[in-house]
Amino acid sequence: MKRKQVFQFSHQNWYPQFLKRDMFEFMTWFVGKVNAAKPFLPVISEGLQHVPAHRIINIDSQIGAGFETVKDLISEKPEIINLPIQQFNTSNSGLYLFVNSFHKLKPDVARNYLSEIAKSRNAVVVVEGNNDSLWQVVGMTVFVPLAVILSAPLVKPFRVTRLIFTYLIPVLPIVTMLDGFLALFKLYNPNDLNELVSEIPENNYTWKSAKADNGRGGKIMYLIGWPEKL
Repeated sequence: MKRKQVFQFSHQNWYPQFLKRDMFEFMTWFVGKVNAAKPFLPVISEGLQHVPAHRIINIDSQIGAGFETVKDLISEKPEIINLPIQQFNTSNSGLYLFVNSFHKLKPDVARNYLSEIAKSRNAVVVVEGNNDSLWQVVGMTVFVPLAVILSAPLVKPFRVTRLIFTYLIPVLPIVTMLDGFLALFKLYNPNDLNELVSEIPENNYTWKSAKADNGRGGKIMYLIGWPEKL
């Protein structure tokens, strides 16, 4: 498996909560401004076709740039249940959705979550806006920190702390760059996803993983799983 479990500053308990907040708000704002969640829509729509209950169970990792970037773009307008990732369970029926969050899970936990969803006879969609290409590395190390610097006064909600820790003490551009770069090592590419699901014994369940164009010269990565009709 290419995916690696690596350290990220903003995921540590000692990292100040207000800096996490400012960083995650920027990520959500930025993804919305560049419309980076739009390529997820066909994948999510396909997943919804495989569930009788018109419902999305959003697995929320609370790290920014998650379901909040895509919910207003979904034309089907399903019922939404927000489920914190630490409280994961399969008590609800519908489409279990991971938006830019699945990479946070270690392989054994990720496999267990997918297995539990398959056993519950629900569908699942995993979408990641980043990928494992060299161009993505350039984007994370050059364009993203530059965007943090240029957009600090514009991000909503406005926060004085964001200005202080962008311009006076440049923690936010530095940590956003480093954590964004390190997160690329944690991504599950399609081969990794296939490896995960190959070890799930649930029968009569279909898996599909691939990359897809994001409309800006890059790729998204995704996984769809659904129960076959018996």
